[in-house]
Amino acid sequence: MEWFYWLEIIFVVCSFFLVMYYLFFWRKLARYKSENHSFSNFPFVSIVICAKNEEQNLSRFVSQILDQEYPSFEVIVVNDNSSDGSMTVLNNLKVEYDNLRVYSFSQNKKCHGKKEVLEYGIRKAKSEYLVLTDADCRPNSKQWLSGMVNGFSDGSEIVLGVGQYEKKESIINTFIQMDTGFIAMNYLSYALANFPYMSVGRNVAYKKELFFKVGGFKSHYDIASGDDDLFINEISMDTKVTIVFSNDAQTTSVPKENFKSFFRQKVRHVSAGLRYNKRNSILLSFFYSLSVFWYLLLPFVVSHSNHLLVISTIIVLKKLTMYSLIRRIFIKIDVSVKKTMVLLTEFYSVFIHSFAVLVTIFKSKKVKW
Repeated sequence: MEWFYWLEIIFVVCSFFLVMYYLFFWRKLARYKSENHSFSNFPFVSIVICAKNEEQNLSRFVSQILDQEYPSFEVIVVNDNSSDGSMTVLNNLKVEYDNLRVYSFSQNKKCHGKKEVLEYGIRKAKSEYLVLTDADCRPNSKQWLSGMVNGFSDGSEIVLGVGQYEKKESIINTFIQMDTGFIAMNYLSYALANFPYMSVGRNVAYKKELFFKVGGFKSHYDIASGDDDLFINEISMDTKVTIVFSNDAQTTSVPKENFKSFFRQKVRHVSAGLRYNKRNSILLSFFYSLSVFWYLLLPFVVSHSNHLLVISTIIVLKKLTMYSLIRRIFIKIDVSVKKTMVLLTEFYSVFIHSFAVLVTIFKSKKVKW
């Protein structure tokens, strides 16, 4: 069957390109060693947090941010029309911490989500150095702030950090850990290859001047998501970006408790990805499309191939390359996933991402109709 011969050729070519992708992007992160840049005198820093009905999380986490071992910094919390006891919690904290600044955002919004609220907080910031996190996040250590700010010491304008989720004993939490690690692995690797395409709003830092240089979030007010990645897609190619992934400089967030809420969050995040710049869209579409195509071809090629030894060897080499790199990177960035689950990480994350993209496209077409 000549058609199957060509199908096998396509499968082999797909395998080759995917392995080249792993080696070009992921190996950079697997082999990367943080440079020992450090400020001799740490600059004054502004931490910006948005909060809407986050009473419990503010009670749990804001004090840990305010207790950072850092010479001089302010924490700006912008209350976004909360209807719970958020303001009471914040006002009580202001009595204890004189570097906590609390604002209420009561203006009529032009867009959904927190972009205008976040912009408001950024405008109020006194420092040129901004560190952003969420109300449901806690820093992993008292050195979190110094770890993130040190990323600026080599002249970088953006510092990409890692935001993990709390570890719990449940199937959905295992999936969340896998997906979070896979996403971090990709955006950190792309940044090292000089193709930055996203950050996580739970743990990112950038200069105030750069934020307003690209116009803030105004170009994507029409969608709720994107404050942590569409901003990155608008920076120029000569903007210097650095990554920080040590456990001390990470944050940990409250995870979703069920698959439905997790997938809704996933769809919301993916919706911003459809607005990435052309360069990043092509690179990411190439990887995800090729990966899905490879897995769809896999059972058919294995069950019908007359060159099973050759095909099996290619499959094993591809999977071993993938597994070894993901495993090394997960250890490096402290992703908590069992060794046996690492083998499924790419398969799961690729398909859940692709399904979320299809749902997003379908929803957008439905709205337009």
